[in-house]
Amino acid sequence: MRSILAILLAGLFLGTGAQAWGPDGHRMISKLAVAALPDEVPAFVRSATEEIGYLGPEADRERGAGQSFDSEHSPGHFVDVDDDLTIHGGPRLDALPPTRDKYDYELNRTHTNQYRMGYLPYSIVQGEELLAEDFAWWRVDAAGERNGRTEAERAWYARERVFREHIVIHDLGLWSHFVGDGSQPLHVTVHYNGWGKYPNPEGFTTAKIHEAFESPYVHDNVAEKDVAALVPAYRDCGCDIARRTADYLVGDAQQVVPLYRLEKAGAFAKPTPEGKAFVAARLAAGAAELRDMIVDAWRASGQMSIGYSAVKVSDVESGKADPYEMIAY
Repeated sequence: MRSILAILLAGLFLGTGAQAWGPDGHRMISKLAVAALPDEVPAFVRSATEEIGYLGPEADRERGAGQSFDSEHSPGHFVDVDDDLTIHGGPRLDALPPTRDKYDYELNRTHTNQYRMGYLPYSIVQGEELLAEDFAWWRVDAAGERNGRTEAERAWYARERVFREHIVIHDLGLWSHFVGDGSQPLHVTVHYNGWGKYPNPEGFTTAKIHEAFESPYVHDNVAEKDVAALVPAYRDCGCDIARRTADYLVGDAQQVVPLYRLEKAGAFAKPTPEGKAFVAARLAAGAAELRDMIVDAWRASGQMSIGYSAVKVSDVESGKADPYEMIAY
């Protein structure tokens, strides 16, 4: 898998249309997040910067797969938030229902739905939950490889661990895209491509600015080293993934007006230090949040259970339990 990805990395960087941060921004976010991981996260993840960086733009490359696929997945890249932090006058960004089903129900009451308004918060939450589950299974395989009762059992766990590492990198890389989307202000607002037909006391542009801002501008003006210098240390929010995601997206939504003020001042038409600094800071925010969520997923995985019999990961790691007979098939 890694050999194939290395070949692809050498010559395949695709991207057309509005794509959140565009290939450059998404690669930066995904690579820098992995590069900033602490040693407690397994080495196979920390050494996968290129693979995960390559997968950062993948969710945009998948667009165009087909009408059914696109209609389901494209709304996962954004959420159209009003200036009062509600979505279409319904659920609030800072107090969303716990599931997409309930979110959609609340939007239905305002005569719209999750596919029109977008469901980016749930793309982020669900991706982190899946990553934690992936890590839980990896922990079990790594423990079984060490502690298995027979040589054959240990060999089985070792093989499973290798497969699981491919799955972790794939799932993490795909999910990293949506965390990256969450740092692009135009993906968390009703003003996603020009201010639109809304009260506009500051006279912000109504022109289509989305693609030019996130793709060509980043490609031409922002370097990875500039973003890396702005990535802060890990922040423990002391909260669950739903709360962390809400806080993250609210923070991004608060950057919509500053973005439009910079655009009005010409900071993106003719690049200025202020415009470059703004974009670099948003990319760094995405990398930091992704890094923090990966750490949280890793830590949560040690407290989880796996399998239908709900065997505790901690019991497997301590040698108290061996789920081999349950999961070896």
